[in-house]
Amino acid sequence: MTIMGKRFTNRGISTIIAALLLIAIAIAAGVLLYVFSMGLIGSLQGTGGQQTKDQVIMEAYQWPATATLTLNLRNTGSTTISLSAADVYLGGFLLAAAGTQSCTTGTWTSVAPGTACTLGWTGLTATSYTAGVAYVLKIGLQDGGVMSYSVVDGQSA
Repeated sequence: MTIMGKRFTNRGISTIIAALLLIAIAIAAGVLLYVFSMGLIGSLQGTGGQQTKDQVIMEAYQWPATATLTLNLRNTGSTTISLSAADVYLGGFLLAAAGTQSCTTGTWTSVAPGTACTLGWTGLTATSYTAGVAYVLKIGLQDGGVMSYSVVDGQSA
């Protein structure tokens, strides 16, 4: 298009429109990300999740060379927990459900907040475990949570 000998193009207008469209798309994406993250944070804060309320500390353990493992556990969480005897693994091996379990109050299947428990397993074979090696001990809870600890064969803590 020419007016009085000058040529005009629409390039400048299309560049401005393109820039405005990119800005609008970026703002829309930011708003969607904000809405998604606020919904996720709100749901996590509202329910808290049962597993985040489960807190069991290992106060001490004894695993002498006699192949007997004894744990002293305490529920420091805010809810009563239920330990699952069928879900105790040591170094990847399932420990037999048979063992000695005792709690200061109640049973180990219902451990109230602040309660200490002593759990023991006998007959751990020397062929499965090596003295001086650290093994991961995992205890499953009946609500699906898993407590994980590290114990050393032939040591006490």
